[in-house]
Amino acid sequence: SDLKTFFLHITLFICGLLLTNSPIAAQVLLPQYSVWERFAFEDEQAVESREAEERFARFLLGLEHQTPTQQAEQIGALLTKAEQNNATSRFLTLAEKYLYAPNSPYRNDEQYLLFLQYAATHQLATYTTNPRYQKHYTMVQKNRVGMPAADFPFTTQTGEEGHLYNLQSPYILLFFHDPDCEECQYVKQQLASQHAHFAQKGVQVVAVYIDDEVEAWKSASYPSAWLSVYAPEIDQQDLYDIKALPTLYLLDTQKCVLLKDARLEEVIQYRF
Repeated sequence: SDLKTFFLHITLFICGLLLTNSPIAAQVLLPQYSVWERFAFEDEQAVESREAEERFARFLLGLEHQTPTQQAEQIGALLTKAEQNNATSRFLTLAEKYLYAPNSPYRNDEQYLLFLQYAATHQLATYTTNPRYQKHYTMVQKNRVGMPAADFPFTTQTGEEGHLYNLQSPYILLFFHDPDCEECQYVKQQLASQHAHFAQKGVQVVAVYIDDEVEAWKSASYPSAWLSVYAPEIDQQDLYDIKALPTLYLLDTQKCVLLKDARLEEVIQYRF
């Protein structure tokens, strides 16, 4: 997205200022420059350096302009070189930080999945000995864009029971939240301010609470047009990859995922 690219450019600009005395600074704008050219994968200090992270950020920026197949090839080449030099841990850590961490402005489950797919397929040591990456590999494959969202049972604040797939609407916006979360309150207010726009486009907002403090949810207030539901099975059965709250998913009338773990701006600006 444009926002992701903007933040990547800002990151690269700052890193560039810090690396003005390094060879990469003089070459970083050359179109023929290879991100990993003359990088010392065999040097542990180089692998752990700021320069390595700056190169990795440029590497991700380059992936934005490639097909999924090309991205997979580039990621595979990087991890192959890293594995040959016992540096896989560093690059999977960077992939997690940039592509999976909930507060990263350029998180991207699909690119992160490519890293994990290669690591799993080739049984890279860092992957096979770290259950966290194995859990991530399972979770990022759930509810991907273009795939049917996982159904789940719920209870409304009035005590009625239902399932996601029983809801009939051109679009469904799942708003996973916690009533006591400040950021959730902000997102709720912003979504509520879009009531007329959402109503015109046929968007049903479903505020989903998944935690244990049921009384906090029961006493919370929501816009009258919203459906507020309690769905603990989502958390108990890991049906959705909820990295942090709030989390937004946009579904179409067939319950297929249009936006996964979307930013508020993406939802508001979505072309229904």
